[in-house]
Amino acid sequence: MENGIRPLDWLIIGLYSLALIGIALYHSRKMRGQDDIFLAGRSMSRWPIAISMYMALFSTNSFLGVTGWVNRPDGTIWIGLQNIGIILAVPFIVWLYPTLFFRLRITSAYEYLDLRFNHAVRNAATTFFLGARLMWMSTILYSASLVVSMILGWTSEQGVPNGQLWAVVIIGALGTAFALIGGMRAVIWTDVMQFGVLMSGLTCMVVLGVRLSGGAGNVIRIGREFGRFTAPHAFSLTDDLSITGGLLLGFAGMLSSAGADQVVLQQYLTARSDREAKASLWRNGFLLKPLSLIYPVLGLIMFAYYRTHTDVARLMRVADDALPVFVVSVLPQGARGLMTMALTASVLTSVQSGLAAVSAAIQVNFVNPNLKHGLNDSESVLLARCLLFLNGLAITYGAYWIYTLGRHNSIIQILNMVMYPFAGVLLGIFLLGLLSDRANGPGVLIGGILGFLGTIALQAGRFLFPGSASFQYLARISTFYYGTFGAVLTFAAGYLASYCFAPPASAKINGLTRRSLPQEFDRAYVLHDGTMN
Repeated sequence: MENGIRPLDWLIIGLYSLALIGIALYHSRKMRGQDDIFLAGRSMSRWPIAISMYMALFSTNSFLGVTGWVNRPDGTIWIGLQNIGIILAVPFIVWLYPTLFFRLRITSAYEYLDLRFNHAVRNAATTFFLGARLMWMSTILYSASLVVSMILGWTSEQGVPNGQLWAVVIIGALGTAFALIGGMRAVIWTDVMQFGVLMSGLTCMVVLGVRLSGGAGNVIRIGREFGRFTAPHAFSLTDDLSITGGLLLGFAGMLSSAGADQVVLQQYLTARSDREAKASLWRNGFLLKPLSLIYPVLGLIMFAYYRTHTDVARLMRVADDALPVFVVSVLPQGARGLMTMALTASVLTSVQSGLAAVSAAIQVNFVNPNLKHGLNDSESVLLARCLLFLNGLAITYGAYWIYTLGRHNSIIQILNMVMYPFAGVLLGIFLLGLLSDRANGPGVLIGGILGFLGTIALQAGRFLFPGSASFQYLARISTFYYGTFGAVLTFAAGYLASYCFAPPASAKINGLTRRSLPQEFDRAYVLHDGTMN
């Protein structure tokens, strides 16, 4: 089978690109204010939001990371446990977040923390969010560069030693450009289109991979022979993957993303009402997210294919190259171009939604509160676009650093190391606000600082204290636990530290914790104009 991108593939890539540009330009006409850029005017319905949430959480990090994990020397299909953890988190998410956040009519999740605690907690949480999502997007650019550099032949073997770094720059520039043009409406409707293309491409790869690997029976036989079905330990702190670690990674990650993280929260805050938001969360969690269980299966099929086609397997630079090599070397013309563009476009919309969320958090939490006079709509849009551009530069630079980590770690491990020390702490802060009537601003700040330092110490301790057996053991703890560890430590330390200060005033509790929320708000829904029905 011919390798590389052929004329038919380039034709499909060109047409797909024009469709993306058309969607962005069409929706750019509707951007008249801050809510239009960041929340699509709060006008979206449940299914587009559900699909967009799926695509926002999908990214090349999960796709390349999962298929690459199965192709590691010790990889197994049990990496899919994280998707089970995500599904288990959905009922808690629906109960915890939408009703309260829609009642408050917030644009940024961190406005809530200002109301519940104080401005210092709001700023601290925003900073943790910025760290988490800037690292997430930097990792996306790195993982996408694996695909693009392989597809375009920008590899050392092809005489382009810095091809992957050039791919980072190009993808970062394109993602920033789309964010500047289209806003959240373009993100959501582009995600809807790409979801259909992605599912079609996955089906094509599964069917073709099974056939070229000698049939389903041969795939299963090779998987058993090389231990791809071997179950991990039920619990282990030091194994890369255990059943507990895999479930907690998905559970804590989704609980953080859906309420403490502006990226996903921003998706369902585009809904017309909290009823639509809850419906979109249920659909995303129980109807769409189970589709992600096909990723480890596809990884297994690729593993079997590479065992029977060792000449193609040699093209992989690292295990995470399993997917891009398969796309370039195995898929037929046309399907190759379509899947290439679907993967690249999913990166662009992930970066687009991430940049919109990060820029919204900066504008709403750091800029607007410090302005003596509010901005008019045109000034607000101009500021938003400046922030989008600067954050685009930041993630492109961050991807260069992630590139150095990728030489010795898988995408999933990198993401756990650079994102979850921030995301776990962020979850702990929000849970203190939502679930505890005793937590107060000073206590939460202390908890957040201790939670972050404690999570960082799991890795940094071995360098700071090389002679300490305890710190050397901590460094062996699986990165899959980092998010849960940070959340639990932040919650426990913040709760206990709050007893060193005066209890919060009733105005900081009533209607701002889940327990104090009036029951009628659970039954009501917010209309587009903000009234209750």
